[in-house]
Amino acid sequence: MRNMKKTIVILIFILSLNLVFVGCTNNGEENNGNGNNLNRDEQTGENSIGSQGQDVILGKYNTQGRIVKIDESGIHVQVNDKVEKYNVANERASNHYVGEYVGLNKLDGDNYDIFADETYDYKNRVTPTGGSIKRVTGTVGEVKDNFVTAVTEMGDMKLSHEGNFNLESGSQVMFDYIELPDGNQMLSYYDEASKINVDVKEISRDASGMMMIFAVALDNKEYDIRLDTETVTNFALSSLKVNDKIIVYPDEMTGDVPAVVNAKLIVMAEK
Repeated sequence: MRNMKKTIVILIFILSLNLVFVGCTNNGEENNGNGNNLNRDEQTGENSIGSQGQDVILGKYNTQGRIVKIDESGIHVQVNDKVEKYNVANERASNHYVGEYVGLNKLDGDNYDIFADETYDYKNRVTPTGGSIKRVTGTVGEVKDNFVTAVTEMGDMKLSHEGNFNLESGSQVMFDYIELPDGNQMLSYYDEASKINVDVKEISRDASGMMMIFAVALDNKEYDIRLDTETVTNFALSSLKVNDKIIVYPDEMTGDVPAVVNAKLIVMAEK
């Protein structure tokens, strides 16, 4: 009987140890599980923070596009193939111009803040379909109704283009073009002989939101430079400042004083 009691006591002790061991194991598993969940949460949190940070960089603006019109009702911005109107405070809108690429961030209600789009590279332009616009300078060779040849730093080139050319063989010309499977397609050209180097003296904006520049050349000749929706620049218009030096390629220029210049291309002069 005494041996039986001892056996029972031993069995109870062994059973208690097993229960304690199982409990510790379960707690360990639960703790490990919580630790794993915590790690996953921390990883998720880190990934979320990283993603948010990436979003902040890549998605710096709620909307990005090109200004096509500015009027009393707001700033009209083309985003892809659609134009939308945005309400922007006058003191903010007054710093921007038609033709400029901007970013807009949502404020309260239907209002937006506006910025020069720092993600847009004016020196690496693309077509609406995503084609890369290239630029080359050369000496014009043959001029035909549907193409021009030129000797360039890249070798002899043929650029197709429908329409009339106001170009002469032997002239120095800068071409904007895209590469297509059947050859180079010219988008525009700029006669080097027509360009003017000027210092910016005044910057204003007309009623339609177009930039106007009053500038003076080294010979003290004065120019009223007008931009339109087709004017190409290698800088954001809102970044232009008084006393900046620019090179202007005219589309048309009058003999008035000051001469009125419809600008085809404006580039910032190298400092």
